[in-house]
Amino acid sequence: MRLRILLFGICASTSLYILAQGCSDAGVCSAGTIGQIHLLSDSAGAAEPRHYARLQYGFGVGEQGVSIMQVIPELSLGLSQRLSVQLKVPYVSASGELGDNAGVGDAILTGSYRFVNEAQRGLTGSLGFRLPTGKTDAGVPDAVQSFRDRALPMPYQTGLGTIDLLAGIEWRRGRWIAAVAYQHVLSQGNGNTFTALEWADKPEAADYFPAAQLRRANDAVVRLQYLYRRHRLALQPGMLAIYHLGNDTRLDRLQMVPLEAIRATIDGSQGLTLNATLDVRYTLNEHWALELSGGTPLVTRDNRPDGLTRALVLNSGVRFTF
Repeated sequence: MRLRILLFGICASTSLYILAQGCSDAGVCSAGTIGQIHLLSDSAGAAEPRHYARLQYGFGVGEQGVSIMQVIPELSLGLSQRLSVQLKVPYVSASGELGDNAGVGDAILTGSYRFVNEAQRGLTGSLGFRLPTGKTDAGVPDAVQSFRDRALPMPYQTGLGTIDLLAGIEWRRGRWIAAVAYQHVLSQGNGNTFTALEWADKPEAADYFPAAQLRRANDAVVRLQYLYRRHRLALQPGMLAIYHLGNDTRLDRLQMVPLEAIRATIDGSQGLTLNATLDVRYTLNEHWALELSGGTPLVTRDNRPDGLTRALVLNSGVRFTF
């Protein structure tokens, strides 16, 4: 009993100081069952409950010290022993030196099918969408010209503005879990118009990545995890590699009269992000469990204009199965 309490306390306290470049915000890293803790490896013949509801709270420090809080309700319904659907819709609040913004984030809807569902091995496919229910064009009143708003940069926005296809497959063998996933942008709709020129009274605005009408490239993901269980406590450390498959682009302006808008390539936005991750679950009883998750970047890209960068993150939540 003391060992369980000690391990749980260590995990909870160290997660407070985990560094991360957020990936879950983009969607595919945790689409469907990918990244979930599976408890069947030590329970031959047992079956997990078909449904669960989860409520997560996340706190992160983003680009230029922007504080980002998220409340994420999630519901998963098992339509059969093999087929399930999941929906999560976050509420996002961001606050920083340029202002504050809050609202509904992008919804993620997925379906998962267990092709192989055995005690010691499993194969699950997931397919879904990230939907642009969040905003990308929020602003704050101009201190000089109060009749209009000044656009906030992407770390303050609640969405990405894209419709994305999320696809992944996860293989489980004993305590090892491996997954590959792909996030494909179907429609570009980012309406951000932030430019540091509008913030002449705040020189710190020039430190943000410019992302006017950002067009994101696609992402490929590989995830490897190992499950360790000790009675009620489950620890799942792992590695998460995300490769941004191309350079993003944004609107730029040529410095001439009249000003002409052009689309500029954001050099350095293509490339690899490699994270070490840790997921923790402490089971309270048959239905209720507490959860923690975090990660730390080992490799990052030079430019991350979508606002998903995190210098500090902590996710905690409660899970109810039924």
